[in-house]
Amino acid sequence: RPASSPMPALGDPYPSAPFETKSAHGALPPVSYVPLLQRRSAAVTPSARAGRPGGRRPEETRPCRLQAGAVPNAAGSAYVEQGRTKIIATVYGPRQVGDRAQQSAEGFLFLDLSFAPFSSRFVTKEENEKRTLLYASILQRTLESVVLLDRYSKMAFDLSLLVLEDDGAVLTAALAAASMALADGKVEMRDLAAGATVHLLGGPGGRLLLDCEGEEEYALPEDSAVLHLGLCPARGKLCLLHSAGPLPADAFERAVLLAKETAEAVGNEMRRSLEECVERRAAKRTRRQARSAASAAAAEEEEEEEEDEDD
Repeated sequence: RPASSPMPALGDPYPSAPFETKSAHGALPPVSYVPLLQRRSAAVTPSARAGRPGGRRPEETRPCRLQAGAVPNAAGSAYVEQGRTKIIATVYGPRQVGDRAQQSAEGFLFLDLSFAPFSSRFVTKEENEKRTLLYASILQRTLESVVLLDRYSKMAFDLSLLVLEDDGAVLTAALAAASMALADGKVEMRDLAAGATVHLLGGPGGRLLLDCEGEEEYALPEDSAVLHLGLCPARGKLCLLHSAGPLPADAFERAVLLAKETAEAVGNEMRRSLEECVERRAAKRTRRQARSAASAAAAEEEEEEEEDEDD
């Protein structure tokens, strides 16, 4: 790549796999694609070294909002808002699959990821379409390692992810949304999957930036790097690790530790949101039962009164 070209948003493409056309669950292998951001000139681009938007510290995340059960008609759903990044996930199923299931003892997870046309100020529609392939491929393999598909023989789940607004850290935010939606849909999993994104600022110093906004990503120098990490908090095991750009060993270790600590905190919030959703549904069910009991009691009293009048 020429020295003057801008830094890839996700780094070098995946190594090609000439002998592998599909994964064990039927998913396509990761796509060899490197999206390039259309950067503004240095005269109008704010420097990433000059401070963070909102006065955040380098290791500080943006405000995060998690809501399970956001779509009433879906089997499971979740809404994740990370700063201005907004993602909604829905799960439908399980359902029977066709002839393809006869050749597999495990279930299937069909994932669809899409970006709203108005989701980003910095990336073109064509770049979004190409990036969708890469993100969907990474998420597919990550979630297949978490969902217990062997317990859903000849069944399939449909998982849909819609990025309403892209303002940075879409991959790990989508992982959290998908995991919460699957848990909300009572899909059996080994654990929840939470994530965090860390950037290594290029140049001297090698400062780490946690949870960059879109404008920060847009202004990063060419020699910067990014690390996406997915963690199963209860098990303490990684389910996703993707990096791009030059990451020295010491910087890589610091980035992993920072991302792991952040993912653990996100995982706790995901669990709390799911528990609150269960409590809301239990309270709603209790109120419905109380109304039904009251209606039945009122109907019984009316019937008794009518019998007394007849006598």
